[in-house]
Amino acid sequence: MSNSVSATTQADDHRASKQTRRKFNSFRDYYLGTIFRPRETFDALMADERRNRYGIIAIAITVQLYVLLYLFLSLGETAFSILKPWLTLPAASFHHYNDFFLAPSLFICWILAAGVAQLFSRACSGRGSFEDMLSVLGFGISIASLPALLIDLPESALGAMGIVDVRSVEAALSSQTIWHEAAMLLYGLSITWCVVLFCIGIGAGQRIRRAPAVIVGLFAYFIYQVVLMMFNR
Repeated sequence: MSNSVSATTQADDHRASKQTRRKFNSFRDYYLGTIFRPRETFDALMADERRNRYGIIAIAITVQLYVLLYLFLSLGETAFSILKPWLTLPAASFHHYNDFFLAPSLFICWILAAGVAQLFSRACSGRGSFEDMLSVLGFGISIASLPALLIDLPESALGAMGIVDVRSVEAALSSQTIWHEAAMLLYGLSITWCVVLFCIGIGAGQRIRRAPAVIVGLFAYFIYQVVLMMFNR
């Protein structure tokens, strides 16, 4: 009887695994799934042997988009003014330095956040690996960056082409206008979404309960964001 039950359970697991593979066949499926069904997507990602490669691809997309953004700023000889640089470098030309800071600092912060999540999850009986954390956080960071890029990337591109004056746009975004409210909404959405995806991803990757996953996720995000803002604006 027990052998029959065991065989049935294995068959069910095999069918569920095949359904998951059919649902998430490619990187695109995981990327879009992180937007619409993050927990289901992260659970499937943990069962996919390609998860490490996909996590690297996800974070690389964000790095490339931000490098493109700062390249546009350099070409247009403009700079964002909403955030002030932490490093003691000229604010007007800080975007030139960001061309070199951005990629390594984002990769470092991604790895640091994964390490913090792995370390603190161990205290909560986490069963995931450091590589699992890199995978889910790579997707989380990449997807959560999209709302902020939705306003920053077009602005910098139009400024580089001379279509708009980025300084005038930044002045509008910094003053009490509807554009300021729209920018704050998108930036706030990026922050909130990143926190949520960190917590969901850590819960799925470490197989821990929601409460400890939220605590670990909040702390990992705090470390990620603080270190990132030291080098970027």
